[in-house]
Amino acid sequence: MSKQKKDRTIEIAAKQTSSKNYNLIFIVIIIAFTFGIYGNTVRNYYNLDDYHVAKSNPDFERGIKSIPKIFTTLYATEGELSYGYRPLIRTSFVIEYQFFGKNPYISHFINIVFFLIAVLLLYKILRRLLRDYHQFLPFIITLIFIAHPIHTEIVASLKNRDELFMIIFALLSLDQALKYADSGKNKHIYLTLGLFLLSVLSKSTAAAFLLIIPLSLYFFTDLELKKNLRFTAMIIVTGIVAALGPMLYLPSFARPMSLTENPLAVHGGIMNHIAYAGFTLMFYLKLLIVPHPLRYYYGYNMFPDISLGNPWVIAGILLHLGLLAFAIWKIKEKHILSYIILSYLISIFLFSNLVKPSPGIVAERFLLVSSIGFCFALGYFLYRLFWHNPNNKQVSRAKLAGILAVTIIILIPLSAKTIIRNQEWRTEYTLYKADMPYLYNSVKANDLYANEIMKGVNKELAKPVNVLKFVEPQVKEAIRRWKRAVEIQPDFSSAYRNLGIVYSRVYKNQDTAIYYFNKALEYEKDNPMSYFNLGMAYEGKENFASAIEFYQKSLALDSLAINTRSRMANVYYGMGEFRKAVDLNYEIMRIDPQEALPYVNLGNYYVFQKDTVGGIRFYEKAVELGAPPDASVFLSRYYERKGNVAKMNYYRKIADDLRRNQ
Repeated sequence: MSKQKKDRTIEIAAKQTSSKNYNLIFIVIIIAFTFGIYGNTVRNYYNLDDYHVAKSNPDFERGIKSIPKIFTTLYATEGELSYGYRPLIRTSFVIEYQFFGKNPYISHFINIVFFLIAVLLLYKILRRLLRDYHQFLPFIITLIFIAHPIHTEIVASLKNRDELFMIIFALLSLDQALKYADSGKNKHIYLTLGLFLLSVLSKSTAAAFLLIIPLSLYFFTDLELKKNLRFTAMIIVTGIVAALGPMLYLPSFARPMSLTENPLAVHGGIMNHIAYAGFTLMFYLKLLIVPHPLRYYYGYNMFPDISLGNPWVIAGILLHLGLLAFAIWKIKEKHILSYIILSYLISIFLFSNLVKPSPGIVAERFLLVSSIGFCFALGYFLYRLFWHNPNNKQVSRAKLAGILAVTIIILIPLSAKTIIRNQEWRTEYTLYKADMPYLYNSVKANDLYANEIMKGVNKELAKPVNVLKFVEPQVKEAIRRWKRAVEIQPDFSSAYRNLGIVYSRVYKNQDTAIYYFNKALEYEKDNPMSYFNLGMAYEGKENFASAIEFYQKSLALDSLAINTRSRMANVYYGMGEFRKAVDLNYEIMRIDPQEALPYVNLGNYYVFQKDTVGGIRFYEKAVELGAPPDASVFLSRYYERKGNVAKMNYYRKIADDLRRNQ
């Protein structure tokens, strides 16, 4: 070998070693940076929709025994609403519970790990796509992606683990597709399709990768167009099977949308959809460029003036049409900006409100895939800022120092915002309180905040001392929020109902309560709870005849209601109609033999009538069925007076255990 060739071989080997060393350093930094940015979410509790998958799902608490049921049932059901099919995320929580029990801190740590997996996969794929570019570019793009505050909802909300699973499997699928293009081995086709199937089963938003995968193959590989099109057809078929296959064995499900979620659900029409699309696209771009303020929910009436004449709408339509035109113009030469724009538009289109309304109008979690394109573009223009084309692998030290300096300047505020935002996701109350200054016009946000305030108030009011004067500022704030909700949306019946409950049960102002309950009935004539609440208000006024009348109306709409029967029984008892009261409680026993409430009621009746022995047998049965601690306390004191130490201690222990778990 000549000296020249030998020197060249040594030079190439040295560059490869240097590249590998850089890659290892980059990976270590990525791991540390991810935990540094999101480590504080480990201290967070359950939040928002976490109860679907983490907080209170009895099926999951059975551990891995629940897995067969998970694959044959829907993701979640609330009354008449049901939500799709996402068995993989539910299975992940089942396995987690099997080993760690119900622990929000473990769950949040696992979410960080899944996000890190997604980040490392993204970095790996970027290195492959940009193998002809400067080696720092994939690293810079990945760091910006990690730091961007738009991802706090994905990581901090346990429910959004479905988004993490979706992108993990989608990126794995893309990785295998690239390996197929590079090697020509068919096994990578099967792995691509299998992983894409898992991505769709995680969440249907994986649909964006139906086009992102073939687009990536076109721009960054030499795969023949025919093979690419055939491969694309196979991916599309796989997506259809994943989306429609479960419908063969699942119960039918529906996800109707209300005005509160998105006005397009009520006021559709092509022109409205176009206007909302222009606004949505511009709003998302603004969030990516300036991620402040961030809000956990938007919905009606956060954006009251969305029409084709809105300058924001016009700007959104023209800008994105212009981007699309540029991308199409540059597609033949496989320009990197064409790829960035097309992948961004494909992923954002799903949530643009153009074809169908998106829940909440907009949502930060919807930007998970789109943000990759944004970070890609930002990384590219960082090089261009210093007059360097990133597909030139050689860059001067001065330019590289400038690029890295500007990158750090960008990362510092993004990281700070993300870390602060993670803390705001600590609990539902901290999240609602932090976002409320930016959600004054959101019906649902006002309602959620008021409800959360009253949860804390009710805990305080349950204490044996009178604490109303200490919690009254919070009560007034809840009232103010519900009044704001009906000011925005006058037919928002649940706010009227909640206002009635506050005036009835906190202030004991039954006349004002009756006014609000009747307002609720104007918009929900078939809601048994509104009649039940009216019954309680009239009971509070000691107008027992009216109370019975409304309890009966409530039962006519919900014949199996237990609380309504219980309240009506107690009213009858107060009116001296002992037999009717007893009969209603026996009806409850027939409806639900495991319900403790009728036994508590009957125990009370007999004790009030000085038949303590008769009452004790009902209290004991109530405790056996899990009655609140008051019944156990009564029994403990009774047996203490009787000198029965064993039973006294037995019921005292039950009462103490129940109080600790409250």
